[in-house]
Amino acid sequence: LKDKNSKGKDRKWRDRKIDNVKLSKAFDDLSYKENLVEKVRDCGAVLRFRQQENGLLKLYQAFFCKNKLCPICNWRRAMKHSWQSSQIVDEAIKRKPKGRFLFLTLTVENVEGKQLNKALSDLTKSFDRLFRRKVVSKNLIGYLRSTEVTVEEKRQGYYHPHLHVLMMVESSYFNTSDNYISQADWSDMWRQSAKLDYQPVVNIKAVKPKDKTQDEGEALRKAILETAKYPTKPIKFDEQDIQIVDDLYQGL
Repeated sequence: LKDKNSKGKDRKWRDRKIDNVKLSKAFDDLSYKENLVEKVRDCGAVLRFRQQENGLLKLYQAFFCKNKLCPICNWRRAMKHSWQSSQIVDEAIKRKPKGRFLFLTLTVENVEGKQLNKALSDLTKSFDRLFRRKVVSKNLIGYLRSTEVTVEEKRQGYYHPHLHVLMMVESSYFNTSDNYISQADWSDMWRQSAKLDYQPVVNIKAVKPKDKTQDEGEALRKAILETAKYPTKPIKFDEQDIQIVDDLYQGL
């Protein structure tokens, strides 16, 4: 199968299917129910394509498992969210042409696998408290939020949950000190909203071109892709990762 996107890039169905089979084996080794194991294993087993007038193939029929850890479904979910987010942002810019975009990352300390589910629930509640604050909401037009979990490399069994937020704000956000929120203020408000006993790492930056070769649209597109990407970094489903599979599946 040679399935390429409009830019000629191989979609790598084979590589993703191999990782998908490894995931189903991990679920089997963890003694998950047979119907879950089979559903993951059968994901993308049959793909029906139609050839377009331009010669490219278009998928028109398939079965996908929709498992949170499935490499195939995560990839397709990220593409879908990216496209949907782009449509939303395009419409927002039409309605609010003077609006500005910010990219916010909110973090907490790494947690053990058994604490991951609660940590993710707490993240959502903390985020809601933060964005209900008047100083945040008064210039806010809208936002796109995604949750990401990465595996800690130094300590086995620990995970890093964090939030990526693409914000659209009124241009007045940058005009006065009463409207502008510094990174230090964001960090303090996040610490209070998340009820933390330590100062968390928070990053806030305006979405703008990194250099003269990149236009504003490209900078915005990259921020959209960041918020739409996989909820977990792709992991190799080898035998030593079985506990990671269990922790992430239960946590998500």
